[in-house]
Amino acid sequence: MTMNAVLLKELRQSVRNRYVLAAYVIFIVVLLIVAGVQVSLFLQKSWDSPHSLFNSGQTLFLTIHGIFAALACMFIPIYVLTRITQERWGTNLDLMYVTPMPPSALLIGKFCSAMALAGLFLSGALPFLAFSYFIGGIDVLSIVMTVILTLLLVAILTLYTMVIAITPMPRIIHRLAQIVLVLQLLGAVQAWVMVSSFLCVGGYTRIFADRDSCIVLVELMAVGVSVAGLCYAAALAGFRSVNLDRMRPFRILATALFLVWGGVAAVQSRYWPFEHFLQAWVCVLTLFSAVMLVVGLSERTDPGAHLQKCLPRSLIGRILGYPFRTGQLNAVCWALLLFATGLALSNTLFSNYRTTDFADAGRVFVLNISGYALTMLVLWRYVLRFKRVPAASLWWVTGTVIVLVTAILGPMCAGGVDAIDYFIGYPFAQKRAFVLPWLFVWNYVALLCLIPAYFGFPKKN
Repeated sequence: MTMNAVLLKELRQSVRNRYVLAAYVIFIVVLLIVAGVQVSLFLQKSWDSPHSLFNSGQTLFLTIHGIFAALACMFIPIYVLTRITQERWGTNLDLMYVTPMPPSALLIGKFCSAMALAGLFLSGALPFLAFSYFIGGIDVLSIVMTVILTLLLVAILTLYTMVIAITPMPRIIHRLAQIVLVLQLLGAVQAWVMVSSFLCVGGYTRIFADRDSCIVLVELMAVGVSVAGLCYAAALAGFRSVNLDRMRPFRILATALFLVWGGVAAVQSRYWPFEHFLQAWVCVLTLFSAVMLVVGLSERTDPGAHLQKCLPRSLIGRILGYPFRTGQLNAVCWALLLFATGLALSNTLFSNYRTTDFADAGRVFVLNISGYALTMLVLWRYVLRFKRVPAASLWWVTGTVIVLVTAILGPMCAGGVDAIDYFIGYPFAQKRAFVLPWLFVWNYVALLCLIPAYFGFPKKN
């Protein structure tokens, strides 16, 4: 069995990369300094309270783990982002453009090399983590589970970064996306350091001993694996050729995951303390479908000869498989099916007066996103495509419009302009009883305008 060529190439370049070497050296030096300072403080404190020395291992572990998590969750995704950006935007074509290797081999090679870097940094931290156990105050189960969860987080962030790096967009938008990504990584690191500290203080032994807490932890890990799978499918679609039906695996996987988690949520919502699990699933489904509606605007409009040959012969197969195939209208159809399902379920699940205000706020938010997306699609189908505006730009143009409208109307609303609360198109409008009916009308009118597009009207000259 031969080694993945991309993995071998990435590992060689990582070893020779001066930034990786500098990060590793700085990491080890920081660990030595921090561990030495903390051990000296522990010894000094033990003169007054000898028993405190045996409980200092937890403090040392949380400190070492925080440094490792910060480095692994920040440096590795940014390094992967830089590598892919240089290959995609640079003047020299890399393997992803000239190799006969399958796209999955490219993606797996880059991902495995990133996880190998995480293993490199973990190997440098392992002696200090083991030393914290010998001091006392921390058990092996807490160390192992915390490290496993940290590596899972690194894998998710790395795959998410690869999706951002491979997504086609203008250079200036890509730079802004990189800045937002760095801020997201920083927020994820801070949140995980606090959560991991809370879990270690509580003890994983107590978590696994309690049925409810054990179920929550296992399900959160399963959610993390599901998110990683979606990010992998999205990144794989970016690596595949535009002539292929590249979005089918992502949509099939996303639909299957939502069905499975919907079934789990429906069963668990009958029992305490999981009674709000189904409502959380509906919120995620609705928001996800609204975002996919915006992203789907930029898919190819012409299926091409190759995809036409791959269509099933039976009419039933074509109808059932239509939402999952690659294409602009296919993507819109799939997203709208999920979106309508989420809205219908939210009307049923959020009927309680205690959750109505929260549900209405969510509906205003997602209906604004879908309204902008459908309006942009109507404009493109009837006007912009005849002006030679490419469909590939629709997703980031729509996102930019939503962000600009929110950035303009938000400060005006905070400044005391009460009319903004009634504004149709402001995602955070407060007068929801007035805004919601008009948002539904906006979406319905846009959908009615799109019906001729499904029959090929108007035809492009």
